[in-house]
Amino acid sequence: MTRITPESFPDAESLAVAVADRLDREVRAAVSARGVANVALSGGRTYRRAYELLAERASGWRDTHLWYADERCVPPDDPESTHRLVVETLLAQDPAGVTEHRILGELDDPDSAARAYAGELRSTILDVVLLGLGEDGHTASLFPYSTELDTFTGGPRVLAVRDAPKPPPNRVTLTLETLGKARALVLAASGEGKRDALRKALGSPSPATPASLLRRDRLTVLADADALGRAVG
Repeated sequence: MTRITPESFPDAESLAVAVADRLDREVRAAVSARGVANVALSGGRTYRRAYELLAERASGWRDTHLWYADERCVPPDDPESTHRLVVETLLAQDPAGVTEHRILGELDDPDSAARAYAGELRSTILDVVLLGLGEDGHTASLFPYSTELDTFTGGPRVLAVRDAPKPPPNRVTLTLETLGKARALVLAASGEGKRDALRKALGSPSPATPASLLRRDRLTVLADADALGRAVG
């Protein structure tokens, strides 16, 4: 088992700054190396702040495609929509060089939304995926012991979730296989409430903690002092 030592930050603000800097570097490096950048985003407080910090720099991005690690099955203007969060923050200055690929969470059938997104994603290799960590150890919309964890080589890249333990129950998520093919994964954790989940995510792989199943040779973990349970100088 590959051991991961989290990059540590004294508080939530410095963590968000680090996330913003990391995403900016990844986008620019991908465009420089391959002429295009494909990144997948997640929601949450840490990422909201990181996207706010990035809005001005994103106006200088070019040939950049934004995807989503997951989305709740809600209308695009719903307060729970990650698409809405991104539009209000990272895309606030309407950057000309950025193309957003949103999940159609407003569709009545999450399976239809998942199939549509898989068809759009096709064989795209993501350069970096930003992932959150739930207090129950979930990441994206991959929840403990869920059938969505049972992926296999050549299986679906995107799946519908119909019984998420957190509302709303219907969601669409990238699979572990899709995440495992990404060139880089970034998992950010902030706050005392994430402490136990972070400890388990860094421990032995287990379906009880889906974040522990992420491909570790491509994973960077960023955490603040509260999530780590210790002071960071």
